[in-house]
Amino acid sequence: MWLEGFLTAFLPLNLLYLVLGTVVGMVIGALPGLGPLFAVSLMLPLTFGMPPATAIIFLTSVHAATAYGDSFASIVINTPGGVGSVASCCDGYSMAQKGQAVVSMGISTLGSFMGGIIGWISLVVLSPVLIWFALKMGPPEYFMVAVLALSLISLAAGDHVLKGLLLGGAGLLLSFVGRDPITAEARFTFGSLYLEDGIPLASVVLGLFALSQVLVLAGKTGSISQVRGVGKVWEGFRIALRLPATILRAGVVGIAMGVLPALGLSSANVVAYFIEKRFSKHPETFGTGEPRGLLAPEIAKNACIVGDLIPTFTLGIPGSSVTAIFLAAMVVHGIQPGAEFFTGSGSLAYTIFAGILLAQFSFFVMGLLFARQFARVALIPNALLAPMIVVLSFTGSVALRGRLEDVVVTFIFGVIGYLFVVYEYPATCLVLGLVLGNLMEANFQRSLLISGGSYWTFFTRPISLVLFILTVGLLVSPYLKRKAYQ
Repeated sequence: MWLEGFLTAFLPLNLLYLVLGTVVGMVIGALPGLGPLFAVSLMLPLTFGMPPATAIIFLTSVHAATAYGDSFASIVINTPGGVGSVASCCDGYSMAQKGQAVVSMGISTLGSFMGGIIGWISLVVLSPVLIWFALKMGPPEYFMVAVLALSLISLAAGDHVLKGLLLGGAGLLLSFVGRDPITAEARFTFGSLYLEDGIPLASVVLGLFALSQVLVLAGKTGSISQVRGVGKVWEGFRIALRLPATILRAGVVGIAMGVLPALGLSSANVVAYFIEKRFSKHPETFGTGEPRGLLAPEIAKNACIVGDLIPTFTLGIPGSSVTAIFLAAMVVHGIQPGAEFFTGSGSLAYTIFAGILLAQFSFFVMGLLFARQFARVALIPNALLAPMIVVLSFTGSVALRGRLEDVVVTFIFGVIGYLFVVYEYPATCLVLGLVLGNLMEANFQRSLLISGGSYWTFFTRPISLVLFILTVGLLVSPYLKRKAYQ
């Protein structure tokens, strides 16, 4: 079956769409604010006349290449290509400023490739085990996962813990704007129909990290990189290969975030970054051009996008909004997810799995060919680069949902983001609160409805209790270490 699957995947038509999807994905990924959801949605109608295996391979290559391409803008202009590349800005951009733009692109390229391979292995080998674990997760467990992730705010804040907690709380408050996830009642909308859908994460991210960067660049002469050299791709490869523990940790985080529905890209890269910072012996180096701070989110991001496909293929449950589009594509092309996908479709499942693996190699090769060209953006004078970022940011903001109000949100958070830079407030904490707020609230309410209003439900279920203990341990460990050294 595997041999037949790979032979089918290597047919000229499939390889043509594999390469085409990679090119399209990298271009869309490099544009700020769009990301995999936009790319896969845009390409879905083009698959209607394709054979089923070709269609899924094409969408898979678009998905993987867009997630990888997201990092280009994050590294060279401190502007996330999508919500899955927010954490890559922290150290990737700092490396570019030091004249190591190509080195950071090398770390991103190899990290994304390794993350995709780790995700593929989990898809092929570990699907039954991972799905069994995911099915054991209920609302109390998902709530505790969100609480555990929020406890990382103390790490995200660095030396500004109080500021970080303040912004994390502000992010949670912003996540409550819109309709209640259970009752669908509008709250904090002030009569605005636009706010009933909530505050768009992509527009907030573009404002905080892209427009704010424009204001920073406007006050500086020269270019982003203060060093004319941009480094070598192979140097980035060597750095990444010397960090096996980082590769393993980030891979596990990415797979876990992919398998568990509703978490996905927006959480995986940020959580992986702060977990890596938590395990580091020198956390103060993160944010100043630390290679591990770039490698971890890149691995987790691409492991996550493959992990997302596990519940989609095996249970017919989309792991994220992007894989919901994959599910729609499977239905359109007559592919039945679940057990029948593996047992009743001949070699189709193996062809698709082979295509997913080839998609990782495809963007890896493209990255090697074009990393240096993309990295040279860091050498463009700020006077030319700043207007380009403004245009791309506003275009990306309006393109995702087609609403001009999103541009206003981007502008507002651009000003706020600039103030955060000036007064040294960690903007990532705000994003973390906004990303996890809906997940926390919805599962908190569901848990209480199921338990009849009893809060003990969070402590009587084994997995939920373990997650709570891990959260407490994460919060108190810094104080225990401090006392141990006294």
